[in-house]
Amino acid sequence: MDASGVISPTVKRICGSPADETSGWTELPRSKQKKKPKITKPKRSRGRGILVFITIVVVVLAVAAYIMSQPPTEPGQIGNVAPDFALPVVTADGLSGQSLTLSSFRGKVVILEFMVSWCHVCQQMAPAFEYLTVKYQGQNVVFISVAATLSGATAESTAQFIRQYHATWTHVLDTNNSVFAGYKIEATPTYFVIDKSGEILSRLQGAVATDVFTNAIDLALS
Repeated sequence: MDASGVISPTVKRICGSPADETSGWTELPRSKQKKKPKITKPKRSRGRGILVFITIVVVVLAVAAYIMSQPPTEPGQIGNVAPDFALPVVTADGLSGQSLTLSSFRGKVVILEFMVSWCHVCQQMAPAFEYLTVKYQGQNVVFISVAATLSGATAESTAQFIRQYHATWTHVLDTNNSVFAGYKIEATPTYFVIDKSGEILSRLQGAVATDVFTNAIDLALS
């Protein structure tokens, strides 16, 4: 505004709008936006990759060394696959001329007994074993007794045992007692409950209550 009270054109252009000269307002020019600086990723060091590779190799070798330093697991122990065998079948009439292979029963639960014909506890357990054989008939459960030839036990004494106790389950003869040795049998009777995959679930010894067998078998079937 000059001395006469009139707004000068210069001030009008600063305060007014370019679209409307008479509006009395103008938008001030905006400052240009600065370009964002480019972010460059640091290059991966080759030496670092080599260090990682060496670390992995060291760890793998350490784990392998630890595994190899562990003592081998004993056969016939819970959690291991039951050692396979093929033995001649004994019936009430003696050796049948047939052979039985343990692995042929994969897909079934196997109750494996290690016994001797003159063993008093084995004789006491015979009625319970017969009861279980009948109870689980048709349920994919197989009962097998491996009879040793120790201290005078023979195929004939085993056949006599079968006749005396009316045993309907399968008996096989360990002619050289190698299967006994493979399973680390130290006393008779010793029992193994083997699941459908061939893994030993339970190892029992001596006079075993029927309900203990039942619980173990039902667990293997589940």
